[in-house]
Parts: sequence; structure tokens; C-alpha cells
Amino acid sequence: MKISVLSHDLSHNCLGRAYLLAQLLERNYEVEIVGPTLGDEIWLPVQGEYDYKSVDTTSYTHSFARAVPKLLDLIEGDVILASKPRVQSYGVALIKRLREHRPVILDIDDWESGFAYGPGKLFGKLFAYSLGIPKGIKVDSFYYYRTLEAFAGRADARIVSNHFLQEKFGGEIIPHVRDTDVFNSERFDTHRAREEFDLPSDAHLIMFSGTPRPHKGVEDLVRAVSSLGRDGVCVVLVGAHESDYVERLRRIGGDSLIVRGQQPFDQIPKWIAAADVITIPQRRIPGTEGQIPAKVFDAMAMGKPIVATNVSDLPTVLDDCGVIVEPESVPQLAKAIAKLIENEDYRQELGRRARERSVMKYSYDAAAPQIADVIESL
Repeated sequence: MKISVLSHDLSHNCLGRAYLLAQLLERNYEVEIVGPTLGDEIWLPVQGEYDYKSVDTTSYTHSFARAVPKLLDLIEGDVILASKPRVQSYGVALIKRLREHRPVILDIDDWESGFAYGPGKLFGKLFAYSLGIPKGIKVDSFYYYRTLEAFAGRADARIVSNHFLQEKFGGEIIPHVRDTDVFNSERFDTHRAREEFDLPSDAHLIMFSGTPRPHKGVEDLVRAVSSLGRDGVCVVLVGAHESDYVERLRRIGGDSLIVRGQQPFDQIPKWIAAADVITIPQRRIPGTEGQIPAKVFDAMAMGKPIVATNVSDLPTVLDDCGVIVEPESVPQLAKAIAKLIENEDYRQELGRRARERSVMKYSYDAAAPQIADVIESL
């Protein structure tokens, strides 16, 4: 049996989830990844990992509409798995099903509407609906993905990444699991990794991996470490791109902040190996309630101590193997980091527990049978 995994943009980090699903599926099935490329190239971290089947187009509705017939022709799978309720993935999948009666699985790993709403229930919704009007000329308009969320029940099966989304849309929970053979600290040497990446060899490195954005609480992290007032404690941001927000973080962090750009996916384990502590300082907004950051599973698999905020499923995922603080509480975050850098035995014990939990619950070996069960249930 062949499975077509549809991503709504092969040039965007949303490809990461489609890539993960393809990795799980290829243990039991033939797999292809299909989708439009709305940017200049395939998303850097997973370039070359698959022979991606793509159509170059833009996010403008009229341009994408012309690309739809080509995308439909590229889809060869007996089953279609659409990553995210977007026009370019789920919308195309529903058209293919209408024409050729192929079953469609919808994967939802974020609450897309929640990020559009922003803070405040009533005002946030009014803002999202108002802003969505002029953006209707593009396929990433709020109106399009809000409509497709409403049609989530039309899929033959659903997969979600966390309990919030399961309550909202139903479906089987398959988190952002990791290959624990690849993400394994025994494969790496911390000192060599630091030397290779030109990181301080004798400092305590507090790492955030991913694209820094306000809702991810990176500013809270930078302020927390700065508030410690300690020499030899640095924040390392891995995966950053130049932006006004990153410049703001540089001004706040000063010499205690190290910023590095986007990295290939196969280099991420080595970067994590270089860290003393990994942080997931999510802020609580409607969107983050429906999101579980993939980076927490990277860190768990690598056996690193983790400080995360009390948002979404993070307390459940890190139960007894991580430190949980309240979102946007700089003092709590600073206190948790200080306790970890002062106690190596505590760091090692948390890391050991995180690794054990990762192998048992959040690994490819754990999730591959789950997704196979979804396929076989169709």
C-alpha cells in the first residue's frame, strides 16, 4: 500500500510534521511527500531527505488554483494523509477523494485558528475575522483554514498531537515523536560539539532550539538568565533568523546571548548535546493551548534536563522528568534554571528519566504501530 503525505508548503517548517509522519509510515508502507513549494526551496532542515513531489506556486489564491490540477496528478497513494487543515493539503485531499474515492486522514498538530485569535476571546475573534477579509486573496487566509477546521469531521480518520486538539477535533493522539536511535546522547561528545559549533567550553549553556517568536516565550528566557547576573551562564538560540524580534532579544541579553541560524535536522542532536539545559518557555495564548512543541521531544530523547511552562500537554509529557514553571514568570524560570546549573546530579537524574520516558512513549518504535492502526482501520 502507498501513502501520500500532503504538506501545505514544502518550503516552510510545517514540512517537519509531514516529514515525521512519513518516517513513521515508511516502516510499513511505501510513502511519498507531496505539496506546493510557496517559497524559494525545500525547507532546509529536511532537504534531500525525500524525493519530494512538488509544484512551484505562490500563496495567492488565483496562482494556487492553477497549481491544483498538477498537485492532484502527483498524488499516487492509496491513502492520503493531509498535514494540517489547510487548502493546500486537506483541501486538495478532499478534491482527490471526491474524484477518485481515496480515503483521507487529516492530521492536526496545531490549533491554527487559535494563533489567529490572539489574546482575548471576544476581541481576538473579532480581530481575526476582520483581518481575514483583506487576506482572502491568499490561501493562508484565516477564513480558509477556519472553514477547513469546521470540515475536520469529513475526514475518514483524524490524527492530533495533543489532548486539547483531541477534545476539539477527535482522533488518535500521535505526538511529535523522535527516532531515539538517532537522538541518543551516547553518539555525541559535549565538548567536541561545543568546539565544532564554536560555543564556550566552560559555560553553562541554556538552550532554546527553534524559530524564536513572542508566543514561544524566548524573551522570558533571556530575561531570566540575565536576571541571574552570573558570569559563565549563556542562552543559546539555535534556529533563529534575523528579525526585529531577534534584535530585541540581543539588546536584552547582551553578551549572555548567543544566536545561531537554522540548522539541518540531522545536526539537531549534536546541538542539543552541547547544552546543559533545554528550555521550552511557551506563553499561554489560545494558539499555544493547542500546541505541543516538537523540541521537547528532541531534548527528552537526548536525555537533557528540561524546564518548560505549564501550557498544553507539557506538564503531562514531562511528568516526573522535567521542571514545570508558570508561563511568563521570569522569576520562576530563573529559579528553575539556577537550581539545575547548581546541581549536576539533579540534571543527570532528570535527563535519565526523560530519556527513559522518551523511549517508552515518544519514540518511533512507540508511534509507528499507532499510525499503522489508523491506516488499517480505514
